[in-house]
Amino acid sequence: MRAWLVSICFLLLPAAALAQNPPLPSGGNVPATPANVLNNPSNFPYPTMPWNPTTRPELHGQAVGYIEVPSQQVVVELPVAGQAETAPFELAPQVVTIPGYWVTETTTGYLYPQRWTLDRLNVGVYQWRLLPPEFRQK
Repeated sequence: MRAWLVSICFLLLPAAALAQNPPLPSGGNVPATPANVLNNPSNFPYPTMPWNPTTRPELHGQAVGYIEVPSQQVVVELPVAGQAETAPFELAPQVVTIPGYWVTETTTGYLYPQRWTLDRLNVGVYQWRLLPPEFRQK
């Protein structure tokens, strides 16, 4: 009796495994249609998450190569203390290095990473600014 019950379970096991998930279309990617999202909500990210391809499509193409933008040395004029407190300040040159980065060339454009730049706000006043990543089409 026990062997008969075990053999029935082994016969039903493949049918239960096949009935759980429908086969994936070619390529392995399931399109994010409302029916697919409702049937398998754990397979799709929340719509406002940045890695959700349906709300934030980013079609950058295939990576072709990488372009190095070397670090740049820039001479900036910074104020230094004068000889007396009442004397106007003097500007003295100082060398600043802007770090380099790599640009990814794709089939449709260029991907620039997050990078640093130096902005001039006023005479003798500079500020570092972090530029966001961006994509520029060819």
